Amino acid sequence: MMEWVKYDRHDRSIVSHTDTLVTDGRRVVLVARHAAKIHPDGGYGWHINDTPLTWVTHWAKIVLPEEGDNQ
Repeated sequence: MMEWVKYDRHDRSIVSHTDTLVTDGRRVVLVARHAAKIHPDGGYGWHINDTPLTWVTHWAKIVLPEEGDNQ
């Protein structure tokens, strides 16, 4: 089962430059990457290509079932 984690912008344990699911906690779910590249305040944040996402409230690792797993 996928576990959504509340986003803490000061948490440096989030793996950067890896595709991750992000949400606004309401309707939007997108694939984004966590990085310091272009965040407006110079810190880490979520991005799609070079566009910062300022509305992310939760994130989740993408976990695909292994081949042959029917769950």
